Amino acid sequence: MEKNFRKFDKGFVHELAFVEGFVELEENASVWPFAVLRADEGKIKVGKNANIQDCCVLHGSVVIGDNVTVGHAAVIHNATISSNVLIGMNATVLDNTKIEPWVIVAAGSVVKPNSLLKSGYLYAGNPAEQKRPLTQQDRELIKKSYKEYLKKLKERGLL
Repeated sequence: MEKNFRKFDKGFVHELAFVEGFVELEENASVWPFAVLRADEGKIKVGKNANIQDCCVLHGSVVIGDNVTVGHAAVIHNATISSNVLIGMNATVLDNTKIEPWVIVAAGSVVKPNSLLKSGYLYAGNPAEQKRPLTQQDRELIKKSYKEYLKKLKERGLL
């Protein structure tokens, strides 16, 4: 096992990530350098094969589904993200938001509190708005994104 990662529940956490409180990682979930998972105000659950990339912040009660990519420096606060979702870099997902399966939130987008992002769409902007239905290429990007991080774990001898 690569020395920079430690086993955490069923997943892996980089030694330079900060994890506090009741955090649960499912099988092959990964938390990368400088990410912060602060469950001091609720539980954080990260699903199977999900990756929380560098400099992300998850705070409060957060549920991340299976096969989810949370891109670099994204912020998720008290929200539920279903399976097969891609959260772009520097996106912000605010309180009491629910994101259904098969959604892309574009980089830099801000999802307002109490939002419901319907399955099968790309959302972008500040505030984030439904832009168009996902294409097959978009769905492949969601799959490729989480599989790329599984590959990184395997290359490091963690899988």
